[in-house]
Amino acid sequence: MADDRLALTWQLSEVHGWGLVGVHTCLYLVDRGTPPLLLVKPGLSSLRPQNQAALRGLEDGFARVEAIAARNPGKVLHLEGFTVLHALGNGFLPGPPSETYRGDRNIGVIAFEDTRFDAAILARAGSYDRLIVHSAYNRRLLEERGFTNVGVALQGVDPSEMGPLEPQRRFGDRFVVFSGGKMEFRKAQDLVLAAFRRFHARHPEALLVTAWHNPWPHTAASIAESPHTPVRPEVGKDGRLRIRDWAVANGLPAEAFLDLGFLTRPQIAGVMADCHAALFPNRCEGATNLVAMEAMACGVPVVLSANTGHMDLIRDGVCLTLDRQDPVPDRDGSRVGWGESSVDELVERLEQLHADRAAAEARARRAIDFIRGERTWRAFAEAFVAAVS
Repeated sequence: MADDRLALTWQLSEVHGWGLVGVHTCLYLVDRGTPPLLLVKPGLSSLRPQNQAALRGLEDGFARVEAIAARNPGKVLHLEGFTVLHALGNGFLPGPPSETYRGDRNIGVIAFEDTRFDAAILARAGSYDRLIVHSAYNRRLLEERGFTNVGVALQGVDPSEMGPLEPQRRFGDRFVVFSGGKMEFRKAQDLVLAAFRRFHARHPEALLVTAWHNPWPHTAASIAESPHTPVRPEVGKDGRLRIRDWAVANGLPAEAFLDLGFLTRPQIAGVMADCHAALFPNRCEGATNLVAMEAMACGVPVVLSANTGHMDLIRDGVCLTLDRQDPVPDRDGSRVGWGESSVDELVERLEQLHADRAAAEARARRAIDFIRGERTWRAFAEAFVAAVS
């Protein structure tokens, strides 16, 4: 492996988690003098200018391999001298590039929430020379199934774009609670809404600010599984979720809610600067939760559910935790380890942050030190490339 170059089967971008994994892995490899081969055209237009400049040279390698694939339609191309990193989804399903390209070694990369392991899934997972995951939770599940060649690389943030800024008071004197992540049952926006509804009744100055945009709106229908939000979100004529209407239909006053839609990378830190709390009662995270880490890096006091991938973020004194974790209904074995947080406990944590701002700020400062010290994208890339070896 020492002489192998790496090849990536997913798109570079700064729009989603997979894209960021690719961007920061490539930045590290380019800095190290071992540029990777891209097997999917990079989304350079989504990158910040300095990252575009650093990675633009990778387009030439992609163009060459794309031309070879075009001359050999339907064939599997062996990339001699390369270790191919294959992006896998739930069920260890690969994307289309993995059907075209194979390397001297083939590494599966995955952060999974669906915990089913039937014979076909076990066979797919076992077909790779090595698996790399992004949480101790995922590694444990694989080891319990007998996999021994599993590496872990914990995702991070870029301190140059995620750091505490001076508040701009864009929301006036309101107590601002942030919640982010694409809307779906797993992300538990229903629990946020149920808890904030009760909190707002006691503190009418409170405002819930969200970034719940889901680029795959049909997957948001899973939120209707919750007893807390019996009204499911509708999709508007523009193809976007009507998130504000959903919040109001489930009992939150319109003046207490603001959904910001999709936040671009340059917008995130500014929004976080004006928030006093961030809630993440997620039922499951296959990785460590990028949005939660960004909030912590920006100095927002964070509440995390004590389950799954969140456990890699929980350190004494850096966040408040939701310790009561009941089993989530699971009929087919797809939710092993998932946790149902208590709405009562979530309200208690909000009250704690509201009542003692000094303690909340001290906790947030410790979180900044933790994230910037141990959970950076550069630290991730170093661990990721080492795990490949």
